[in-house]
Amino acid sequence: MSGLLDALLAIREDTVKNVQPLAGNDPRRAEQAFDAALGAMLRGIEQKTQTKEGAESLWDVLQKQASEGHIPSGDLSQKPGAQVRDMDPKTVNDIFSSIFGKDAPQVEGGFGKVITLDPETSRQVISKILPTLLGAIFGAAEKDPKRSPEALPDLLGGARLDMERRQPKAGAIFEAILDKDHDGDVDLNDLVGIFTGR
Repeated sequence: MSGLLDALLAIREDTVKNVQPLAGNDPRRAEQAFDAALGAMLRGIEQKTQTKEGAESLWDVLQKQASEGHIPSGDLSQKPGAQVRDMDPKTVNDIFSSIFGKDAPQVEGGFGKVITLDPETSRQVISKILPTLLGAIFGAAEKDPKRSPEALPDLLGGARLDMERRQPKAGAIFEAILDKDHDGDVDLNDLVGIFTGR
């Protein structure tokens, strides 16, 4: 399993607990929201790092947020429960927009539609998950022997492939979220266990 996916698994339980109040205090729905949001953002970030400029831009964001204490640093697989300061809504929006560009509103809306959350709650869920995702990416990249920006595409691609091997339906779920014209139904039960293999 990829080091990045190890780190994401290590922070999953605590982050799901943070999301649970936003999901009607329903643990299963919180897992669905977490897995859907994390998977969609992982795919978006992977795509962004396919160019040198995109990878370096993301690395600059990671370094800045880590230095300000908004994302955890180091190997998260060795220290689950790492505490970070909340990002303000504008920062979350700016980072989300830098990941998805002009498609950010459609991706956010697609996530809300798939997970059946209203737009404001969807944004709050994303704001809970984004810092831990970025922290996991930052820690994994720092450990990689390659220069950190250059390590990002392989790290992210490896984590996505690992995730989709564990749950083959994950790709279809995330395509639904990332497709701004998607009008079909998604079986939310397919979201549970994407990261845990359950």
